[in-house]
Amino acid sequence: MIVTIPYRFIEEHAWCEKEFGEYLPYAEDATYEFGVDECEFEYADLIDIVIEYFDDIVDIILSDKRLTNALVKKMRSRKIDAFMNDAKDEGGNALKNRKNEVTQK
Repeated sequence: MIVTIPYRFIEEHAWCEKEFGEYLPYAEDATYEFGVDECEFEYADLIDIVIEYFDDIVDIILSDKRLTNALVKKMRSRKIDAFMNDAKDEGGNALKNRKNEVTQK
């Protein structure tokens, strides 16, 4: 996964010091927190994330009635039957197949 960091962010959080005849970059902190709105992912990367965290995502959706209702509404609008087609596919193969379709385009 490639993460793009704007030069402005680097300028605000890093500096160079001359050691042994060359300038070396330093940063105040090696860890920075970014909000969801500040991150952009390629579709194929999102599929990797969903595959890796699928069980956690399902638990989050099922634990929140608002999210569960939104999922059911989305499935109905796309006329997806949860008991047919890819839902029967075990082991996340449906997601992997979808990722392969996306990356082949």
